[in-house]
Formats: sequence, structure tokens, C-alpha cells
Amino acid sequence: MKCDICPNYCEITEESNKTACKMDPFYDDENRIYTCNIEIEPIESNFYHFLPGSKTLSIGLVGCNLECPSCENYKTTQFKNDLLIPKAKYSPRDIVNMAYDNDAETIIWKFSEPTIHPKWIIKTAQIAQEYEIKTAIVTNGFSSPETLEKLKDYIDAVCLNIKSPSDIYYKQVCKGRLKPIISTLNFYYKKHIHLEVEYTLIPEYNDTPKEVVEFAKYIKKISTDKIPIHIKQFTPVYKLSHIKPTSEKYMIKTCDRLNQMGFKYIYPEITTSQKYKNNTYCHHCKHLLIKRSQDYQIDDHITENQGCPHCNHKAYVIE
Repeated sequence: MKCDICPNYCEITEESNKTACKMDPFYDDENRIYTCNIEIEPIESNFYHFLPGSKTLSIGLVGCNLECPSCENYKTTQFKNDLLIPKAKYSPRDIVNMAYDNDAETIIWKFSEPTIHPKWIIKTAQIAQEYEIKTAIVTNGFSSPETLEKLKDYIDAVCLNIKSPSDIYYKQVCKGRLKPIISTLNFYYKKHIHLEVEYTLIPEYNDTPKEVVEFAKYIKKISTDKIPIHIKQFTPVYKLSHIKPTSEKYMIKTCDRLNQMGFKYIYPEITTSQKYKNNTYCHHCKHLLIKRSQDYQIDDHITENQGCPHCNHKAYVIE
């Protein structure tokens, strides 16, 4: 049979697992979820415009359909034998109960590539909906149309990590392709699923002004005010441990460049310094809407109708 979960469309058999993600969907059971990481976090660990100030249950799975040399979770995504990875087994209802007991308003599937396990996301989301708990994913976007169609009714928010605006980069560096990722970006937006985008600036790899502008053009074709962009600082890791971190000065310069292109919500995520607070301001009158502290505590000033309290201009934040 041929796996249709992602654009790799790998051939698999009962005897041999030859999938690029090293998972075997043939034996995937929607009632048994294997996690390598599960924790309660503030929603701001990934989303700034979705339920600000709330808690989320974050779940890390195993495997990925890309091979990024800068992967922060390479031990659970780039492995030779997943049997050697410590995992805990839960049922979908176990996951939902854990979220409910901890007052988490959202369950976020992240750390690896969650969409290679669509059955687990869907089954858990069906139960979570009974408790009005939302479902979100942090994804590389390398999903097939078949998987996107299956997931669309169960996902409330997506944080999509784009690696580069270059198809050559995706093919040579990540062992993937750009076109399916742009299709995924457009799909989630057209289905009115809350969408935020991440872009990590990796020196010598994807951080030239031209590359940043080309990346931004894909977002600009869709919206400059409804999609927050997180510009992330690269820190040395995995196969790129020899690369220096992105400089703070260049991070801010990149954000300024995107602001000049017309984007309303640009957030620099700097890990080597705590001096930046990624507050949200009204892009019409610049009034402070959400103040974020270093420990993720927030002070929210958005009105009940999602407006600015100063000028009543609409803020695209889901509360």
C-alpha cells in the first residue's frame, strides 16, 4: 500500500516499513498514543493571537517527514530505531482528562511533526470538543491534501514553521519540497483556521535580506494583518552546532524590514536575551493591547468585541 499522509507518498508493506518519517501507518492505532514529552505550558510558547494568557497541554510525538539539520528535537525526530526512544502510552481520553484537570484550554501537538499521526490528533480532538478544549498543532506544513482534509474539522489553530522560501533549500537541506508547504499555508487560511507563522533566521543558510523578503511575499499574498509572524533566533544545535546564533541586531533589522512591507504583527523571539517583550499593539493607533512579561504573564486590554480600547480598531486576536 502507499501511505498518503504526507507528500512523500511512501510505499509500505506489512513486512517492511520504508516511510521517510520512519513511522508505520499500517499499524497506527487511534486508541494508543505514544508520547516522548508532555507538559503544561502557557499558550504563548507558540501562539500570541490565540487564547492569550491561557494554559495548554503540549504533547511531543515521535518522527518527522523532513530532515532539517537545525532540528531542536532531533533525538525524537532523526533516529535510527524508535524503539530506543523512551515513550509513554496514553489513550486519547487520558490526554483530554490531563488537559481538563490542569485547566488547559488547548491541546497542542508539537516538538516533532504531529501531522504524520493524524488519527491520534483526530480521535483526541473529538473527545476534547466535548469539553470545549481546543486543538492546535505546530507543524512544518509538509502535509498531503488527504491529511489536510481529514484534519480540517478538528484543528482550531496552526503554527506553521517555514524553513526557507527556496525549493532548492527544501530539497537539499530538509529533504522536502516547498510547494506542498505553501499549499498547506493557503489551505489553513482559506478554512478559517487560526494561523501563525514561524521563520528561524539561520546565518549562512536562510537569512539574507532577499530570502526574508521572498518568504514574506508568500504570507503577504494571503494577509498582512491576520497572520502574526514569529521571527525566531537560531541557536547552535544538531548538525549546525558550529553556526553562531543569529545576532539580536539582525533580528530587529529583519522585523523592521517586514514592518516596512506592511505586516502588522511581527514578533522577534530572541533566546539569548530577555530584554525584549513581545507585546501586541494596535496597528491603527499603536495603543498597547497585550503586555507580555518575561515569565509569560500577560496584561490584556482588548475589548470584548476584539477591538482596541482606544480607537476600537479590530485586533485579530482570538480570546
